[in-house]
Amino acid sequence: MTGGVVRKVLIVDDEPSVRFVLARTCERAGVPFEEAGSAEEARDKLRALGGGRNGVGLVLLDVRLPGDDGFKLLGEIGGRSDSPFIVVMTAEDTMRSAVEAMKRGAADYLGKPFDLARVEKLVRDLAAAEPEGANGHELAEPSGIERHLDAHAEPRRYSEIALPETLIGRSAAMIEVYKEIGRVARTEMTVLLMGESGTGKELVARAVHANSTRSRGPFITVNMAAIPKDLIESELYGHEKGSFTGAVERRPGKFELASGGTLFLDEIGEMPIELQAKLLRVLQEREVDRVGGTRPLAVDVRIVAATNADLARSVEEGRFRRDLYYRLAVVPIRLPPLREREGDVILLARHFVAKYGEQLKGRPVALGRDAEPLLASHPWPGNVRELQNVIQRALLKLAGPRLGAKDLAGLLPAAAGQERGLNGLVETILDAPAPEGGRYHAALATLEAPLLAAALARTNGNQLRAAELLGMNRNTLRERMRALGMKSK
Repeated sequence: MTGGVVRKVLIVDDEPSVRFVLARTCERAGVPFEEAGSAEEARDKLRALGGGRNGVGLVLLDVRLPGDDGFKLLGEIGGRSDSPFIVVMTAEDTMRSAVEAMKRGAADYLGKPFDLARVEKLVRDLAAAEPEGANGHELAEPSGIERHLDAHAEPRRYSEIALPETLIGRSAAMIEVYKEIGRVARTEMTVLLMGESGTGKELVARAVHANSTRSRGPFITVNMAAIPKDLIESELYGHEKGSFTGAVERRPGKFELASGGTLFLDEIGEMPIELQAKLLRVLQEREVDRVGGTRPLAVDVRIVAATNADLARSVEEGRFRRDLYYRLAVVPIRLPPLREREGDVILLARHFVAKYGEQLKGRPVALGRDAEPLLASHPWPGNVRELQNVIQRALLKLAGPRLGAKDLAGLLPAAAGQERGLNGLVETILDAPAPEGGRYHAALATLEAPLLAAALARTNGNQLRAAELLGMNRNTLRERMRALGMKSK
């Protein structure tokens, strides 16, 4: 690497093998590095090396360390104007750890095993970045770092993590969503959630609220598509007694009820355009006028909006105000459809089977291995909500302790198609609503999981022999199995 500032990387991990791999990655990137096997050793290194233009520019920080864990160290040094960039690493790779890492000021989050190409790019980009902290100021000299590295200092306090239990998934697409939740939860910025129906937009909105400084305040939801047009203003802003026929008493609106907390405006794209100007003014002025009222009322709310429509197209077609769109989309977060969440279908299915099995049957129920290929291969046009519905319906007629492939018969087009053979499966795909990626890719996804499962069954779970049978590389087979949430015997 030539030109520019190249600061040191500090690798903090208690596993020598991990430090070795990351050290080699730094060498390939041409970036100097230091190693630490514990939080205490990392503190000593940071004191000695300092910040500034020749100090530590990037910390690769493991969560699980002997003594103090990585999160405590992150809380001590992360998110300050003189902090190095910090990338949190963990084998847990879960929603909670990803959100917590970003809340505490991490620049990024990586799950183990690493994508080494991505790690190398991070090392090159962040170690060579100008020495600026989270607030855009030049990093302090070593004395500034030392002031923040008191081992007995009280770490920053954050609201307790209380994420919805059904926000489940370890796919790369969902990890990005978790990271965005962590980033935006620390702010008061307005968030726009975009995604198909059934992708969990309200759950993400609740997660943003639960991890914000407003978590002790109310979380109020409004579904714009469910309110009659002539009642929208009253619902949102409230009304005075006698302001219209039926207004027999004063009633506060949703903005007032959400004061001190979060207001979730679901299906915002369904709001009539003639009512959008008033909403824009409320968002700008942070005050509402009750219907029939004589004076404005100040409101203190954080707005999270959601839509399954293409608002940008609605703006171009004149159905949504451009200025309101930009006011809402300060932080846009796209929720991936289930078909893009590789490996998450089986995780979600196991969760729903365990949860609803206990509720509907009063006993533990498990997901059978023979059901997994059917679930993994279905395109899920209704997303997580459809998967939840299918599991609940299958459990209603379940007699045994395990939900298997036979229990899904008639509930999944793929399952019905496979019973009729390949031609029936193809016809089922052609008859179903076209998924976003097109029917061709849906057909490939439908066939892939049963094919891999059959090859593994023939080879008694031997991945090398299964890969040879399929004419593919073993690493490719492992990658596809992981993407589909499959395990060998």
